[in-house]
Amino acid sequence: MTFSPIMFARHSNANSAVLNSLQANNEQVVIDFSGTEATVFLSTILGHDLTKLTTSGLGFIGTLDGDLNSDYSYAVYYFSETAFRFVLPHQASLQLQALMNEQQLRFDIDYVVRSDLATLSLSGSDAFDALVEAFKLTPGLRLSDSQLCYGAQSGEVFITALDKNQQQQFVLVAKASELKKWQQHLQNLGFTLIQGKAA
Repeated sequence: MTFSPIMFARHSNANSAVLNSLQANNEQVVIDFSGTEATVFLSTILGHDLTKLTTSGLGFIGTLDGDLNSDYSYAVYYFSETAFRFVLPHQASLQLQALMNEQQLRFDIDYVVRSDLATLSLSGSDAFDALVEAFKLTPGLRLSDSQLCYGAQSGEVFITALDKNQQQQFVLVAKASELKKWQQHLQNLGFTLIQGKAA
């Protein structure tokens, strides 16, 4: 049996939060987006240059209102030329769905709102090492562009690295029952659970 390590990334210019913390993101929505014209839609309608997205899991931060730090910003991940994943706040998801519905007659695109998936944010100086150890990841990718993000699938969990306001943050995406197990595991490692809306 061969072992295939899962590569993982972090940002080279982002700072680590002082506090090791985790937070359930009840306002985050996951949308799986696909279609033979998915890349055309993303470049034409959302104005993205997709030439940097050459590896499955690589993504970028975008926005629907011109502000990368607003409730209308999102992360979109490349899986193939016809399949992408958006992770975004609830308000932004409603606007994006309306835009996709409007463009479905013009482009061959489709989407599924993944109501079965939940998200959990993780930050702090120990976050990267804790994820690498827990999910048996191989550190190796360094992202110098703050607008790039990277996600890797390990078992039932999709783990992402984001530069949020010049601070390294990681987001875990999985079914709620699976995330609960990882939340408990991370709390046992000393990560403090923060209540309330995620940043």
